Amino acid sequence: MTRTAVATAAVMAALLAPPGRAGEGDAAPADAWPMARGCLAGTGRSAGLLRLPLAEAWKRDFPETAFAAVPVVADGVLYMGDLDGTFRAIDLADGRTRWNRRIEGAGFPAAAAVAFDPALPVAVGDDTGVVRGLARADGEIRWEYATEGEISGGPTILADGGPPRLLVGSQDSSLSCLDLASGRLLWKHSIADQIRCSPTVARTPAGDRIFLAGCDGRLHVIDAANGAEVAAVEIGGPTGTTPAVGGKLVLFGTEGGTFFAIDHLAPAVAWRKEPAAGAPAYRASAAIVGELAIVGTRGRAVEAFALADGQRLWRKPMRGRVDASPVVVAAVDGAGPRPVAVVADAKGTITVLDAASGEPAWTFDAGGGFSGGPAVAAGRVVIASDDGSIWCFRSAD
Repeated sequence: MTRTAVATAAVMAALLAPPGRAGEGDAAPADAWPMARGCLAGTGRSAGLLRLPLAEAWKRDFPETAFAAVPVVADGVLYMGDLDGTFRAIDLADGRTRWNRRIEGAGFPAAAAVAFDPALPVAVGDDTGVVRGLARADGEIRWEYATEGEISGGPTILADGGPPRLLVGSQDSSLSCLDLASGRLLWKHSIADQIRCSPTVARTPAGDRIFLAGCDGRLHVIDAANGAEVAAVEIGGPTGTTPAVGGKLVLFGTEGGTFFAIDHLAPAVAWRKEPAAGAPAYRASAAIVGELAIVGTRGRAVEAFALADGQRLWRKPMRGRVDASPVVVAAVDGAGPRPVAVVADAKGTITVLDAASGEPAWTFDAGGGFSGGPAVAAGRVVIASDDGSIWCFRSAD
C-alpha cells in the first residue's frame, strides 16, 4: 500500500470507532454536534458519514446581523446566537425557526453547548460575561451566571456519572464549573490572563483533566473534580485556540505561529513546529483524526501534522485566512470511503479536503466569510457566516 493509502485506512478506522454518548469521548455522535469542537476532547471529529458531493439543503439570511459562533445540534435542532443578541433554535431539516430569545445589550460570539438530556437547558455565554441556561423547548431563561469578562470560547459539558457540569472560560481569566441544571457555581479557577478558548477534557487514570491554552502563555492542566491546577507548561506566548486531545498529546497553535504538541502525562512539550520569521498566527483549533492534526492558519492555508513527530505532511493554500476550525468526518464518493476535513475561509469558500492528502473533494463559494467553523450532524454540514447567513448542506442522495 502507498503511504497515502495507509494513512487513509488508519484515519477511516479512527473515524468509524464508536464515540461516547453525546460527544463525551473523542468524537461527536453521528446525529449531533453538542459543543463547539464536537466532543470533550475537542478533536473536531464526527462519527457521522457524508455522501459527496454535498447539496444545499437550505439557507437562512439575517442581513441585520452577523455570526461568529459554531452551531450546535441536538435532536434535530440547531442552536446558535448572533453578534446582536438574538439566540435562535432552528429546525435542522428545513431551516424553520422554532424560537428566538432576544438579549438586549449583548451578543453571542461563542458557541453554545447542549446535553444529551432534553430536560436540561442549552447553555450559552455572551460578550458581557453572562452565561445563561435556556429551556430547549421555548428559550425561557432558566438561570444566569455572571463573570466579569467576555465569553469568547464555547462552554463544555462534562457528564461523568453525576449531574452534568458546565465548564466555561471567561476573559476575566477565570474558569467556572457550574451545575448545568441550576447554574450553581461548583468551583472556580483563575489564571494570570484571559481565557478565550473552550475547555477540553481527557479522562486519565488519575481522573478527568481539563486543558486551557491561555493568553498567559501556558497550557494549564486542571483537576476536573475540584478545579485545582495539576500542572502548567510554558508555551512562550499567548493563544486563544481550543486545545485538542489526541491520546497523551494536547495540540494547538499560538498567536506567534508555533504549533505545539504537549505530553499531558509528562507534562512537557513533546514537539513543536517553530514558525519562520513573520509566520502567521493560528486562530483556528486543530482537528484530530488517526495520526493526523489538521489545522487552518491566518496565512491562507490548511496544514496537516503527524502526531508522532510534528512532520508537516501536507499544506493546502486557501483563498482567505482560515480562522474557522476544521471538522473531520468520513465521506463516500466515487473514490470510495475516505476521511475528509471540512474547512471554511475568510473569503467565503467551503472546501472538503481529503484528510490524508489535502486534495479537494468538493468546493462551494458561499460568499461573505467565515470566522466560526462548521458542525456536522445527521449527514448535514451547517455553518454560519460573517454576513448573517446560515447554510445547511446535505449529503448527496
